[in-house]
Amino acid sequence: MYTLSLIRGSPAFAQTVVDGGLTAPEVGWSLGSNLLVNGDFSQGTTGWTFSSPCFSLDPTTVAPNGAASLELSQLATCKSLAPIAKNSLAVISGQEYTLSGELMTEGVVGSKSVDGADFDLFGYGRSAAMSGTTDWTTTTLQHLTVPSGVNSSVRLQTYGSVPTGSAWFANMSLQQEIPPELQMFLLYPNYRGMMFSDQSQIASVELTVTPPAGTALSSLQVVINATDASGNIVASQTITPESAEFTGALDMTSLPPGTYQLAGTLENGSGNVLMAQSPYAIVKLGASVRAGMKAWIDPANLAHFIDGNPHFVLGIYDTTDYSDSSAYYVPRLAAIAQAPINMIINYYITNAKTPAITAYTTAMKQFGIAFLPDVAAFYTGLAAWPVGPAKEFGTENQDTLISDYAAAFSSDTSVVGYYVGDEPALSRQPETFTQYGLIKAADPSGFNLAVLNTPLALPSWKDTVDVLGVDAYPLANLTGNDLAEVADRTRAAYQAGHGSRPVWTVIQFFQLDLESVWPTQQQLHDMSWMAIVEGANGLFYWEYGLRGLNEVKDPVEHAALYQELINVTTEIKSLEPELLSPDAPVITENSEAGTVFTKTKVGSGGTRYLFSYNYTASPVTAEFTLAQPAASIIDYDTGVSTAPDTSTSFSATYQPYQAHVLLISDSPPGPTPIPSATPSPSATATPTGSPTPAPTSTATATATRTATATATRTATATATRTATATATRTATATATRTATATATRTATATATRTATATATRTATATASATPTATSTPGALSISHAELNFGNHRLGTTSSARTLKVTNHSGVAVKFTGMLVTGDFAQTNTCGASLAAHSTCAVSVTFEPTAIGKRTGNLPLQDDAANSPQVVNLSGKGNARD
Repeated sequence: MYTLSLIRGSPAFAQTVVDGGLTAPEVGWSLGSNLLVNGDFSQGTTGWTFSSPCFSLDPTTVAPNGAASLELSQLATCKSLAPIAKNSLAVISGQEYTLSGELMTEGVVGSKSVDGADFDLFGYGRSAAMSGTTDWTTTTLQHLTVPSGVNSSVRLQTYGSVPTGSAWFANMSLQQEIPPELQMFLLYPNYRGMMFSDQSQIASVELTVTPPAGTALSSLQVVINATDASGNIVASQTITPESAEFTGALDMTSLPPGTYQLAGTLENGSGNVLMAQSPYAIVKLGASVRAGMKAWIDPANLAHFIDGNPHFVLGIYDTTDYSDSSAYYVPRLAAIAQAPINMIINYYITNAKTPAITAYTTAMKQFGIAFLPDVAAFYTGLAAWPVGPAKEFGTENQDTLISDYAAAFSSDTSVVGYYVGDEPALSRQPETFTQYGLIKAADPSGFNLAVLNTPLALPSWKDTVDVLGVDAYPLANLTGNDLAEVADRTRAAYQAGHGSRPVWTVIQFFQLDLESVWPTQQQLHDMSWMAIVEGANGLFYWEYGLRGLNEVKDPVEHAALYQELINVTTEIKSLEPELLSPDAPVITENSEAGTVFTKTKVGSGGTRYLFSYNYTASPVTAEFTLAQPAASIIDYDTGVSTAPDTSTSFSATYQPYQAHVLLISDSPPGPTPIPSATPSPSATATPTGSPTPAPTSTATATATRTATATATRTATATATRTATATATRTATATATRTATATATRTATATATRTATATATRTATATASATPTATSTPGALSISHAELNFGNHRLGTTSSARTLKVTNHSGVAVKFTGMLVTGDFAQTNTCGASLAAHSTCAVSVTFEPTAIGKRTGNLPLQDDAANSPQVVNLSGKGNARD
């Protein structure tokens, strides 16, 4: 679909813009036969193996089409914590699959709301867990990709702990997705098919050829044609592919302004067309047209908005009530603007009528902030359907509503695009593609952004939005979190767009739940920079509003947390000119390539920059070789300047997941600076509450920087927060935190912040640095509640981690099983029983079978009072060299 649009507004902002891009969804995909062995259970349980006796064929319960079903029942008596039925099919790696099946449940109740019965292609796609009592439900999972060299299987199972209920499975199917014989992706123009006169006039496309069965690749040819509005071929290129994937180019320099169809066809040696792929519309425009555009993406994937100049996007999510008065929004926006935020997504205000949003965007202008209205729920049938706008525009039709809504903001220069998807299911993509065309017709310049949390689905969205967004919220536990998930998802988005679509990464700025923690400033820094290194052109932080910073009611803590985000984003903003510049060769060798990843730039003054991060959970020292000699290496975070090891080499040490911003300077090292920090805001508050005594906080904080050691936080039994050099939080065994304390955060680092504040907290809570099992008669304790193995290469086995099991009772404890799940294995010295007041050891190893985060658990089944004792296991598969 391509559209002709007139941007409405002032005379200086009234230009005709034609939007191009993909005109229709890609065609030619098909599904192969069912690969599962006895997937419909017509041959009983042939082809299936079971981890427990809970599975059986149920002849009395059949699927709607009459097919047999497999019943999972008697869960309370199962000896396996997670009963699993596994198909004997060894899934071929390096292919894409569609997994589907039917599932019905009766009385399934799990320990958590997310627990239930499900099925999956192990490690690469899982159906939603079903609980309670449900009728037969068909679930289809598309585009499941198993990486090369990895083994996987289809499993029917329970998710989490499900002690009661029954589930039935039927019509299980795994089909290979057979790609079209020709696939085509427009690399350039990279933004809505727009080719401006002051930019390259050569269109480029990524082409993939899958020869028909029995046909040699060398016997085929791809023809790329550009046709004008009358259907005449005005430019053409014929390519004989030497490999399955290649790039084609078409010179359009001689063509006048206008709209052209760029189409690709696959032909055999006789010139017969085997297939034609959906064409792209390319629109040749004069450069002056951009003066009338609110926002656009340039060929370097940089976003232009607010003033027409490129910006590195620093965005934040927020929630707020509505008002038709701009003044209402100013105090909150002023608070947000303490950080150099230039874009906001507010998903609460979506239900407001347009005057409230206009007031909101008017208030944003004084702070240099742009807005992306959230239209992710503009689909009939969704619970979040925007009732307010639908009533305002008098329609219940989703296409009419999105067209009218976008048209209403087409002349608002602060509305620079639309937030069209918040972790949408892949099934939503076709409707979003239609929505894309309607938005371009109604409000033709800007950015459509969708944030996706299913990396394997990213390629399917690359022509449905202008910006591919990803989110990874790795801080799910108190310890052992894998921050490199941020890097993995950013890289996946960059690769999905072949480096020819912008990527904006959402960074975790909230506490996931009570079992997790707020990100520290160091973690915010590291996650932000690893996303940048992996290709992010912008960052969003989730979030300032409800379920985020709004939940922190202590004004001192609230201010301190936001100050950390201010510090991180201010540093990024200070390097915006460098981030907007193209990559440049600064180093020639990296001794830890594959572990330490880098991006290098050269500033306008010739200063060289190395942005880098450690991909792993282990410390590492990397030796870099410079392309040109240098006199000093400056740590941008601390200001510390040191001489390189030699004129062309230097080393840098990285803590787990740590990112470094390093300046490569031609000037010799100078004295370590002692900068002065911006004073932190002061606040006084005396909250009350029950039944738990609420803290009473009074704080007047000032901040300075000194240069000594590394800042950390240590909490004593009196709830005093004092920065020390250990980067940990510890607590004494006193169960009551009663404090009238000076909450001093002294950053004893080369650039340390010291804030003094008076805080009084009274609470009745148990604080302990390391969880331990309660020693009660008849109970077993395990030395660790969880084990995290960090990163390991696929197919390799980690060193063993040992668990100490202690029997505190006066009688022997008998073991009935230690069935470890996931990519983990165990050996033990416990035997069939453990004598009274004795200990034994369980050794656990990790051998990842897939890339990314891997999880499992080790339940000790026994006759102790607290059986089973469960150890959570995690690690990360790494296929990198």
